Amino acid sequence: MSKSRPFLKKHLRRLRYALACLRHRPMPAADWEGPVDIVITAIEKDIDVLPRCVEGVRRCVPHTIAALYLVAPDTEVMRSIALELGMEFVDERAVLGFGPKDLHIITADGQDRSGWMYQQLLKLAGTIGSSPHFLVIDADHILLRPHTFVDQQGRTVMYRSSEYHRPYYGAMQRLLGIAREEPLSYVAHKMMFDRRRLAQMRADIESRSGKKWYQAIIDQLDLAGPSPFSEYETYGHYLRADEKISLPWRQKTLRKAASVPDYQTLVDRYGRKLSITFPDYLKLHK
Repeated sequence: MSKSRPFLKKHLRRLRYALACLRHRPMPAADWEGPVDIVITAIEKDIDVLPRCVEGVRRCVPHTIAALYLVAPDTEVMRSIALELGMEFVDERAVLGFGPKDLHIITADGQDRSGWMYQQLLKLAGTIGSSPHFLVIDADHILLRPHTFVDQQGRTVMYRSSEYHRPYYGAMQRLLGIAREEPLSYVAHKMMFDRRRLAQMRADIESRSGKKWYQAIIDQLDLAGPSPFSEYETYGHYLRADEKISLPWRQKTLRKAASVPDYQTLVDRYGRKLSITFPDYLKLHK
């Protein structure tokens, strides 16, 4: 592939995303019957934004919430924040039987991506909670307006971004034989998983590789760059077209401040968006 092709794809996606926003496709009705679990993975650096994330979930997820789970290292701080927020605490090591330090995923330029990769495996495990559907949301992402995640026909509502990262597609092809690329990305800080379909995806990975699903993912990583795999992109592409519908995610990225504004202040300032994100790599709030 020429060097210009990824550049052109990136800008074509941005154009398609802008057009999707302009079309103003209405949010599907949220009268799908069935409870959902909420799963949030976090570490101590996330606790300044996490309360706003949880408040956004409580206010903006219209489906029946069976339980909210905080999956984190087993520390007093993380257990305390789970109790404070009314969440069920899950020791992350109990999910997969190992921790991030056991992975030793080091990129070619020396970056340790073990923790970044580990939290993706936690989400794909599909063993947290018992509802047929579970919503995963990143701890630095805050919903500001109601989000439907399953429509009346039981299709998953996917919130799509304009991101294009070529290594994600290489990983999908190696793991599942998925060679297609869709117009927009599934990387949008949140995703509703159908537990049955996710189990099928893990089984397909194991069938193709002859390995445990998480080992197959780890072994195929291309460590030439820092971000060689996406759980959201992979699952989104795995679902059939008739199992999902797409909406633009319409979010805003903000820089972190010394203290995160209260939830209502965020809604008042940025409520024209559907959501906001405080990524850790941006330190100062604008």
